[in-house]
Parts: sequence; C-alpha cells; structure tokens
Amino acid sequence: MNSILSSASVAIQAVINKPVVGDILCGSYGYEASIARFYKVLKVTNASVVIAQLDANNVYKQGGMDWTSTPILDSVAGDELTKRFKPCGDSYFVKLSSYCTLYKWSGKSVECYNHH
Repeated sequence: MNSILSSASVAIQAVINKPVVGDILCGSYGYEASIARFYKVLKVTNASVVIAQLDANNVYKQGGMDWTSTPILDSVAGDELTKRFKPCGDSYFVKLSSYCTLYKWSGKSVECYNHH
C-alpha cells in the first residue's frame, strides 16, 4: 500500500461494544437550539442497525424555550431506518443526518433549548 501513514494508523478501528437490540440512542440538533431526539435499536447486522424514533417526555421550564427531555421507551414515533454504525471510543455512533449524530443514551434527562 502506498501511503504516508503507517499501516497501524490506516487500520480500520473495530467496534468494541457493538450495538444490541434495545439500545437507546440520543442525538441533538438545531440552529440556535439543542433539540434532543431518541431512537431505539430494533435490529442489528454486522455493520448496520435498524432504528425507530421514540416519543419524548418534555418537561418545559418557565417561558417554554428551555426543557428537559427523556425518551418514552415503549412509544415508537417514527418509521424504521437502517443506518450504519461506526466505532467511537469503546462504543459506537450512528450518523442520522448531516446535522445529527446518535450516541448511546446516558440514561439521564437531556437539557434542551430553542432560542429563535
């Protein structure tokens, strides 16, 4: 291979803790905003996951432009999507779109805002 990089740095990183059916993923997006979205892993293949968006329980603060969000674990809100997963540290991530990347959810409420 002709490369200025060593073969070790070109090697493909393996996913250590692969996705598991039931994993909850979380990502946020927004321009002058941070809006959380939650997805549940429904199926797993060697390189892809099938996910579906979950409804969220949003608790709004005074003024309605700030809130906390948590997923409603048994309430699917969207169609199934098939997405590739890639390594991230000892876990993985899923690129949902050009403006939202999903990571394993921490289990804690997510602080959100929309200050348009």
